[in-house]
Amino acid sequence: SSAASDVYKRQLIKDSIIEKISEVELNSESYNNQKIDAVFDMKCNLVMPGFVDAFSRINKQSSYSTSDYETESRACAYGGITTFVDVPTAPISEKYFDSIISKVNNANEKSHVNFGFVVSVSDLSNISELEKIQDYSVGTIVNINARTINERISDSEKLSETLRASKMVLLHLSGYDIDLFFSVCDNKQTKLVFYDITNENDLEKILSYKKEGFNIRTATSVNYLLFNKDMIANEYKRKTITTEYKLGTMLNNLGLWNAIKDRKIDIITSDHTPVTLIEKFETNEKGLPNFETMFSILFDSCYYKRIPITILEDLLSKNPAKVCGFKNKGEIKEGYDADLVVVNTTKRWWIKNEDIVSSARWTPFNDYRISGRVMMTFVNGQLVYNYINQMMPIREVRAGRLATFEDNASKRYASDLNLSLIHIWRCRRSTLCR
Repeated sequence: SSAASDVYKRQLIKDSIIEKISEVELNSESYNNQKIDAVFDMKCNLVMPGFVDAFSRINKQSSYSTSDYETESRACAYGGITTFVDVPTAPISEKYFDSIISKVNNANEKSHVNFGFVVSVSDLSNISELEKIQDYSVGTIVNINARTINERISDSEKLSETLRASKMVLLHLSGYDIDLFFSVCDNKQTKLVFYDITNENDLEKILSYKKEGFNIRTATSVNYLLFNKDMIANEYKRKTITTEYKLGTMLNNLGLWNAIKDRKIDIITSDHTPVTLIEKFETNEKGLPNFETMFSILFDSCYYKRIPITILEDLLSKNPAKVCGFKNKGEIKEGYDADLVVVNTTKRWWIKNEDIVSSARWTPFNDYRISGRVMMTFVNGQLVYNYINQMMPIREVRAGRLATFEDNASKRYASDLNLSLIHIWRCRRSTLCR
């Protein structure tokens, strides 16, 4: 393997912020004699910026299970996700502002990790409500799909108003519907994020419009990278591996991996949906739980597909933070939020259903043996997950807060956390490319 030489850096964290990164030892004397409360030695581990999951469905209520921000944010911490973006499972017809503020208050009380929200719009005429929430939401999902696109296109004036009122619009379109959308879309300013891209043909078509000057970002999920319809060999697979959109073929998987290697895809999301196995078999519910396993599965896959860990870091941390507009997240830099993940890259481990803490209580990757175990997760400078302490891996702290945006009013909801100084050793930033 061609691993780069080890680089040892010391990080000093104060009040949730990375205050100092140095290659020399930091101690009380070198930092104005202030007391350092805790020291963590991360030798022989990889330290990465916390993962930002730009698309998940969390607050899902059913007669079979109750998912909430406490249980699902716990699953985030297990998987190294320090910020999630919750997407509603159903469009909101009115009162967008009341809906999103209610979610913010609920998550502030319960979440272990940081959070953001997207608003799903069905009524394109409610522009005033849409404009009012832009300081508090990551973006807007406009309800356009194969069933509704002709209706939306025929009312192109309202669609254009919706695009102008949103700082970011999330879309899922495929095939000819992509061309149909851009036949009436003349807005090259609003950020358009095409999520859950399932095949390389749709990706190339979307990128062709990006070359024309449209402000486009591309995203796929771990589901469409790793699952395909060729894998459905029995009834169990048919029932469990069901996603929001149709799975492609094994060649489609390969095409998406090549696109990642060529940096044509900006973001990988978990597309997490806390669906239980009972729901899968009784009601044919779509979606898969992925919070706890997303990074490890991708890390293992990238290793064998010869994709550098630096690309994976961009796809899971840096790029989603930038696309979502989150302030001071996605990178390990002085002045940035102390959202960090410590990963053991040498030992292999088994994924088991019984270890899943999400309300789904199962994983499609049960009995997979992989590398890339998340050992610790720090959120805003606080240690919220510690795999080493098997008696209590998750700490009973609510370190999460609404992720702030660049020049955004949402910072009024950020908690005033008086965090301790933490001195962290960071090491081994290698390509891990074989």
